[in-house]
Amino acid sequence: MTTPRADAVSAAVTDAVLAVPGVACLRPGLRGLLHAAVGRPGAVRVVLDATGSVRALQVEIVARSQHRAADVARAVRAAAAEAAAAPPAAVRITVTGIV
Repeated sequence: MTTPRADAVSAAVTDAVLAVPGVACLRPGLRGLLHAAVGRPGAVRVVLDATGSVRALQVEIVARSQHRAADVARAVRAAAAEAAAAPPAAVRITVTGIV
């Protein structure tokens, strides 16, 4: 179950990540499509602590082949950390594909 704060963080992170050059999309798949149908992107997972601060953030992306995946992942990590007001160490990025 998600909270309104987690949903807001997820939405902000999604927007920030999709604006990063080299990101084709968030992780596709049935689970992602089902989450998107109910308004929650399944490729962005937020864990909040008791105070409502972001304790952990996981983002799964698909990178464009014209860009180096490692560079894209670094840029996504920085953008996601800023959008979530989280320390970069709390952010985990997984590149699930390259198109």
